[in-house]
Amino acid sequence: LATLFTGFSTRMAHLILFRGASLGLGEAFYLPSASALIGQYHEKTRAFALSIHQTALYCGMIGSGAVAGYLGGQYGWRCPFIVFGGIGLAWALLMFFRLRDPVVSLQDIQKKEVPRIPLREVISAVFQRKSVLMLCLVFGCLVFVNVGYITWMPTLLHEKFHLTLAQAGFSSMFYHVVCAFLGVMAGGKISDVVAQKWPAGRLVVEGLGFLFCVPFIYLMGVSENLNLCLFGLAGFGLFRGICDSTFFAALFDVIEQKYRSSSMGVVVSCGLFVGSMAPVVLGWIKTIMGLSTGIALMSVVSLLGAVFSGLTLLMFFKKDYVLPANNNG
Repeated sequence: LATLFTGFSTRMAHLILFRGASLGLGEAFYLPSASALIGQYHEKTRAFALSIHQTALYCGMIGSGAVAGYLGGQYGWRCPFIVFGGIGLAWALLMFFRLRDPVVSLQDIQKKEVPRIPLREVISAVFQRKSVLMLCLVFGCLVFVNVGYITWMPTLLHEKFHLTLAQAGFSSMFYHVVCAFLGVMAGGKISDVVAQKWPAGRLVVEGLGFLFCVPFIYLMGVSENLNLCLFGLAGFGLFRGICDSTFFAALFDVIEQKYRSSSMGVVVSCGLFVGSMAPVVLGWIKTIMGLSTGIALMSVVSLLGAVFSGLTLLMFFKKDYVLPANNNG
């Protein structure tokens, strides 16, 4: 609805209101619920299932830009919002009638209802898990690097290598997203296999993904050669995809099924708060030391993500690990 109404905006205030509503309400309601629902249907294949879900983001980043650009050029800027909003409403209607929660237990079948969980119980369960709190820091590192990259990488390519704005926008996203697509599919499958032999397998793959991002992020910033810079952003995309594929699956390893959506909401909120600082921090570094240095320094944030993952594994994971409720999927 917010996307649809954006197309009918007549003032700047309308744009701010509706775009804020679509991001703040639409995504906030959708992502925790969808991921928890997928997790209910998948235990052994959880990371791979969530990886498939994540590929929609990558496809959307490339595809929607091309479609929106065409529609906007042919029919005006309002058209893409109206078209995507209309498609979203039709899809929401289909989801409303087709999506079902899996049966939780025989008792729930007999009662024909799922018991309500008191808010106090949810808060206690989420915030008493030190692994969940540590993963808030991990996700903050992930979002900070991703938001910083999306915000400033086109500018770096434009200013440093003198690409046109169109070329810079395409180069910063296409190679990175294609490699992220490959990374998220491979990472999800690998982490599920590792997790069958080692309960902490998904968290280990997550930490390694952060670690392997470090040299590629550094290369993006310091390289004076365009091809090397593009190689860096592609490599970063590959291992960023691995991080994306395993993070929420690893989170679900340390929280009971009935608290998963709430824990994800807490983690995502913390991550977005930290990530929102990235454009400002990099902008400040740009004025003092240059944008190349700012991009390169994001490698330190990725390294922190690896460190926080390692500390979670060594200090808290064993205590917080939750045995799978069943052997399905």
